[in-house]
Amino acid sequence: MKLSKLIFIPIFLISNFIMNAQINKPSLSPKIITEQQVGLVKVKLEYGQPNKQEREIFGALIPFDKIWRTGANSSTKISFDREIKLAENIIPPGVYGLYTIPEKDQWTIIIHKNSRLWGTGGYDKSNDLIRFKVPVTNIKDTQETFSIHFENFNTNGGDLVISWENTKVKVPLFVDSDEIIFEEITNKIIKTKEPINAQTYFDAAQFYYLKNKDLETAMTWFDKAIKLKPQAFWFVYYKAELAYYLKDYSTAKAATEKCLAAAKLSPSTDYGYISKCKLLLKLISERN
Repeated sequence: MKLSKLIFIPIFLISNFIMNAQINKPSLSPKIITEQQVGLVKVKLEYGQPNKQEREIFGALIPFDKIWRTGANSSTKISFDREIKLAENIIPPGVYGLYTIPEKDQWTIIIHKNSRLWGTGGYDKSNDLIRFKVPVTNIKDTQETFSIHFENFNTNGGDLVISWENTKVKVPLFVDSDEIIFEEITNKIIKTKEPINAQTYFDAAQFYYLKNKDLETAMTWFDKAIKLKPQAFWFVYYKAELAYYLKDYSTAKAATEKCLAAAKLSPSTDYGYISKCKLLLKLISERN
């Protein structure tokens, strides 16, 4: 009994010593986790973000024609909560590993079904969901820190961008938001027998306006939204903008002036609509 205690105590002390000896230091390639709405799909990205640190990156630190984890440390992960298209390739909802094969003028983008690997360790090509190529864009200003992010948003998606050093690649992401939203508008306004609130009318009108679809109906819905919620001066602004687009300048001017007056009296903030109204009034005056 005494011997077992004597054996146990040194092991316990050694274990504590090892734990206490570890240095808590920041990572040179910190882990980045982002969640973003792109169109109607929620995208989550998880990757290690290294710096250039005066090193030559592509073709040197990151060799051409070899598979890359697309970041640092663990393999890069990307997830989608609904079916999307990447550069016209259908990707079902799920979590994937994002690998790449950089070349001088183009990259191979790899969506891999195994998202739990450490870097490229254990990578098996047979687990690729899809591979496709995208062109390289050379950027003039050197980018010190590696980045994966989205740009060029629209109602149906945006561009997934991978950039570092003087290299940038774009992968168009598409989700058919239009079909989903038009169906929702049909169900919530056109076919419904339930009361419709002001925000629903406004959202539908704004989307029709954005898509240049049945603009007279859009104007009717703006009017209904304003009637139900007259204090929402931003509703009036978008009615004015649509009237301007339809070249109904007298209606556009009256609505803009109404929005401007209400925005100036807003007890909290004008939400930027004073400036918007002034710019729109200037455009209207140039057309009269």
